[in-house]
Amino acid sequence: MLYNAEGKRLEVALTGDSLITRRLSTYREPDFLVLRDLLKEADVRFTNLEVVLGEEPDYPAEFCGGNWLGVPAYLADELAWLGFNLFSAANNHGGDFGAGGALSNIQELRKRDLAFAGVGENLTRARQPCYMDLDGGRVALIAASASLPHGSSAGEQRQDFRGRPGVNPLHHEVTFRVKPEILKMLRQVADASQITAMREERARSSYDKPDAEGELKFLDYKFVASDTSGVSSKPNEKDANDILKWVKDAKRQAEFCFVSLHAHESNVLHEKPAEFVETFARACIDAGADGYFGHGPHILRGIEIYHGKPIFYSLGNFMMQSPTMQRIPVDMYTRYEIDPFTSTPADIFDKRLSREKIRQTGIYYESALARVTYEGGEPTKIVLHPVHLGTTSGRAQQGRPLRARGDLAVKILQDLQRLSTPYGTTITIDGETGHVQLS
Repeated sequence: MLYNAEGKRLEVALTGDSLITRRLSTYREPDFLVLRDLLKEADVRFTNLEVVLGEEPDYPAEFCGGNWLGVPAYLADELAWLGFNLFSAANNHGGDFGAGGALSNIQELRKRDLAFAGVGENLTRARQPCYMDLDGGRVALIAASASLPHGSSAGEQRQDFRGRPGVNPLHHEVTFRVKPEILKMLRQVADASQITAMREERARSSYDKPDAEGELKFLDYKFVASDTSGVSSKPNEKDANDILKWVKDAKRQAEFCFVSLHAHESNVLHEKPAEFVETFARACIDAGADGYFGHGPHILRGIEIYHGKPIFYSLGNFMMQSPTMQRIPVDMYTRYEIDPFTSTPADIFDKRLSREKIRQTGIYYESALARVTYEGGEPTKIVLHPVHLGTTSGRAQQGRPLRARGDLAVKILQDLQRLSTPYGTTITIDGETGHVQLS
């Protein structure tokens, strides 16, 4: 063996969503610093960067990912201090400040020589992998987002026109199956309310497409006649094929290839990913990916071992500090029916936190840090370290991660057991640590 990298030994630490708005390096709690140790002991340390670096990187976009998350650029240094060295920048907040915000993220991450994927000056660059050269092997990451506020996707470039900076999109189609008699009733409603006439007029002007036989597009949803009722979804074929092309490319260019997808979308139950997410994750492994890092729903989801490779559908929130944003556009005040000129950010979050029921539950502030060991290019060990974000703490500290202990640690691991069981995955609990069975 000429090179160490030919042994394909790698230690990967991965987390979920990092919505960081404040410094980290000032804190000294042992259960906070132990997370830094767990990260720094690994070769690859991944998180989803769910902010736009640069406090006012550009004008706020009309549509945002829930809030306009522009933060000081030095927070990238804080994440590096904690140990992170690999980032996905593809998520629903990547377009909060339009093309200028996407470019700001690119510039600030490059300035610090931090590896990132999922955002680019145009669509091809957003789709392409980033690379890390490590002693254990060259590592590639491809990142995409299925949760896409209007205008956040990167656009392709032509010979005569620049592309649009933005995130790497994975669009998808949702179909609702209903009994034929229900579809007939929906058609009657569409006819009586002039929805059908409006759509036919749009189709004549090429702004819309006629419905296929046995289908109905009703209020932006697609319905089909079926003997069984339910909902299904599938990834957009072009987007998926374009992304998988780069997975196959990266696997030929590096020892390891990982794929990251940001997806809030669920299959009715919030804790279960949408069908298209599962389809896409498995297709990535089939195309050569060595692991799939999912995030987005802000809660834990299950772990699947597919053809011997790990699929993490979501490890939850690793940091959730958005309620301590200092400056917020007028649009946010308007959304919550608050006077933008007499109110303050705290007023917004008082109202928002009281409305969003999931933030009032413990699961929103419970997550995990996973460590995956690869030997000879194959995963040989997965260890889960439960994390909490100050479930009952005040707003000033809540959202910063600590290693979970005692009953809470066991509860988080039991949740992961329950969520992973439908995928045939076994997780054993040893004290305050979980171990995923690989075969």
